Amino acid sequence: MTDLAGLLEIRGVVAALRFYDDGTLMEAAGEIDPLHTELAAELCYANGRILHHGSDVLTTISGKAGWPPRGWIMMGDGLSICTIANVVCFVENSAVSFNETLKALSELEGQ
Repeated sequence: MTDLAGLLEIRGVVAALRFYDDGTLMEAAGEIDPLHTELAAELCYANGRILHHGSDVLTTISGKAGWPPRGWIMMGDGLSICTIANVVCFVENSAVSFNETLKALSELEGQ
């Protein structure tokens, strides 16, 4: 899988996006309003930064390294957001395989 369109082939994935290191939108695909894609990219970027700060606190508290997050999931009642690095999927919980989705996100992470 080499692009966002490939993520949409996973059952339950309704939209995907990728953002730059500053949180601005790089590309988007799927069922997401174009007006909302930039906001979604900023949200995902900000949440990732918060998790990195949390990992710094865990390192300080525990005195051990190994906490830096690669990604996160925010699960709602019907929809969830799955993120690894700067690649994001919006998924329907009842239809998606989270394992398959996270594996595909990991493959796209370095591209």
